[in-house]
Amino acid sequence: MSFTIADPLGLTGAPALTLQALQARFEGADLRGARLILLTDRQGERLQARYAVLVEASGERVLTAAAFGPHYGKAGMEALRRLAQWGDAQGLPVRETVLNASDFNRVVAEPDAEEVGRLVAASNPSDYGIYLS
Repeated sequence: MSFTIADPLGLTGAPALTLQALQARFEGADLRGARLILLTDRQGERLQARYAVLVEASGERVLTAAAFGPHYGKAGMEALRRLAQWGDAQGLPVRETVLNASDFNRVVAEPDAEEVGRLVAASNPSDYGIYLS
């Protein structure tokens, strides 16, 4: 299947705005068969992690700016928690992929459909519970 990818939604370091943009983008959408993939720049260091989100649905991949997680303070942690609640409520399976910091910055700033496809393929199943605490 061939996917398209647009410029990232939201703004780097603006968790609430980015979450709102993502939710608005999929409001009323049929998300059956969709999945939520978290891209992060940290493995084993969740307390410093940055996250961007990729939702794969209906032949499209929607990427957000890096705006979620502890790196962005309490607001970033709260937005990550709310994102997890939203994804779980939508029935989206969650996956995670870890990139080194420079690749993370590049992919989120200038997403390339082919590279994003490889990241999706390399992603691992995750559990919403990790992001809810």
